[in-house]
Amino acid sequence: MKRNILIVEDDEIFLKPLVKNIERAGYRVATTATAQEALNLLKEEDFDLVITDKKLPDMDGVELVRHIKTENPDTAVIMMTAFGTIESAVEVMKLGAEDYIVKPFSNEQILIAIEKALKLQELSFANKCRINKYRERFTFKNIVTQSKKMMEIFELVKNVVDLDTTVLIYGETGTGKELLANVIHFNSPRREKPFVKVNCAAIPEELFESELFGFKKGAFTGANENKRGLFQMANGGTILLDEIGEIPLRLQPKLLRVIEDKKVISLGSERSVDIDVRIIATTNKNLKIEVEKGNFREDLFYRLNVIPIELPPLRERKEDIPLLAKFFLRKYAEKFNKPVKHISEKAINTLLNYSWPGNVRELENIIERAVIVEKTDTITDIDLYLTKEKINQVDLNTSFKIAKAKVIEDFEKAYISGLLEMYGGKLAQAAKHAEMDVKNLWEKMKKYGIKRDAFVE
Repeated sequence: MKRNILIVEDDEIFLKPLVKNIERAGYRVATTATAQEALNLLKEEDFDLVITDKKLPDMDGVELVRHIKTENPDTAVIMMTAFGTIESAVEVMKLGAEDYIVKPFSNEQILIAIEKALKLQELSFANKCRINKYRERFTFKNIVTQSKKMMEIFELVKNVVDLDTTVLIYGETGTGKELLANVIHFNSPRREKPFVKVNCAAIPEELFESELFGFKKGAFTGANENKRGLFQMANGGTILLDEIGEIPLRLQPKLLRVIEDKKVISLGSERSVDIDVRIIATTNKNLKIEVEKGNFREDLFYRLNVIPIELPPLRERKEDIPLLAKFFLRKYAEKFNKPVKHISEKAINTLLNYSWPGNVRELENIIERAVIVEKTDTITDIDLYLTKEKINQVDLNTSFKIAKAKVIEDFEKAYISGLLEMYGGKLAQAAKHAEMDVKNLWEKMKKYGIKRDAFVE
């Protein structure tokens, strides 16, 4: 499809070759000589791009840009002028113009500017679609619960989403801490700005500072160019510090300073950079106990613990298990185009009587697996792969030594498979959770023929 471009220019001698050049490049072009004519035309027709002169007979071009971006925010704008100044360039860019070009310019320059402006428009549109999709996904109405405790948590969250206050979310692995962080961000005034997620448990200690705060070229061996840190990348939006309790003690004072001063200093730099970032942190540890042990700074704890939210484990909200199971059944039956529609009463009772060490994430994984293997329209308890059931199957027809070895083998296979599934095949995180050496974990995987790729999301 040809893209529609409106040119606002009162100099006919300049206009004619400009129109010819743009039309030759495959665009459809309309023209007006005044700003008011342009605004009237924009009410009647849709234009992808407006190219306007700064000096117009009835209105300053900057004012025209302001009107366009107010009334037609999705329309791209390029300002052209023979009276270019840094001030006017900054002004129109702040108003949302995609580019600024100074007369005289070549045919090639204007076509490059048009292509760039339309590309920015496409990226902006795609970003809005992405944000709308996430907003729809992470609305409060999409949260599956009838637990009184969860309802109280959501009421608290509704009261803080519009505030810039720091939120610290506690909870066991798999309870939905990241989901709640998404809800907070995508229901806040910052929802159209970046949401940067930092897995503190996955960053090697020696890289922590450079990842969070960035570095300057030459700051250390291998620093061949400047790199923005994750805090700068989140500027204007929200940063999620997932598993905040894993941040090395020696770096905690610098993080505290960043939170208090709202400034970051990159490695190798002496100049601080202002940042505007909301902080959400999560942890599966009791940070008060970590403070008492000397593993976490008390001042940082109190700075983060402004709005503490503790998510209950699934075993403490069992009334949600049938709801969640049926929700995940519908989700994966649709995803895999399976005819599964029901969960038997016996299967539901099995789920209710399980301890759920992996919480909601484990329940989702089990229902997904059950939907995949089910041959009928109803899931029964024999399809549910629960670790405790596997362990309790003891072969009494053999010696104690052989039976014990078999139970241990079954446990290790089930535990490692469940752990890898929980962490999407990420060995470092799985090993850390299990308090195992990565090499040891890898050797056990080889021993039992467990393939990491089977769990990569």
